[in-house]
Amino acid sequence: MSPTRAQKRWSPRLRTAGALLLLIGTVALVDRLLPGAVGESFVTLPAWLQLVVGAGAIAVGGASFLIGRRWR
Repeated sequence: MSPTRAQKRWSPRLRTAGALLLLIGTVALVDRLLPGAVGESFVTLPAWLQLVVGAGAIAVGGASFLIGRRWR
């Protein structure tokens, strides 16, 4: 079954949003895992919450990107 017109229209938007969420999630995880991240005073989120948000952004971004690729 081929994608509908609406799916074709939303496909690039989903791929872009998915790629940006993957980037944000990766940066959040790497920022928390780097050795200098422990002594920062301007961090407003606890470390565990930053890891959960980063992992969630990666999951949602990956799903959006894959759906956008499928609807192409």
